[in-house]
Amino acid sequence: MNWNEMRRKAIEHGFVFREHGKRHDVYKNPTTGKKILLERHWSQEVRPGIMNKLKKEIGF
Repeated sequence: MNWNEMRRKAIEHGFVFREHGKRHDVYKNPTTGKKILLERHWSQEVRPGIMNKLKKEIGF
């Protein structure tokens, strides 16, 4: 899974873009209050450890 697919999954699960960081974008889910950071390397693959952590936080 690359970063662009991860971003799409986060948006599908209710996360909305909040702000740009230096190397990451901040997305927040208004219903749960969770905040996640997504790298802006859209075509690169997400590293396995980070992917598992984000999947758990996003909820899929």
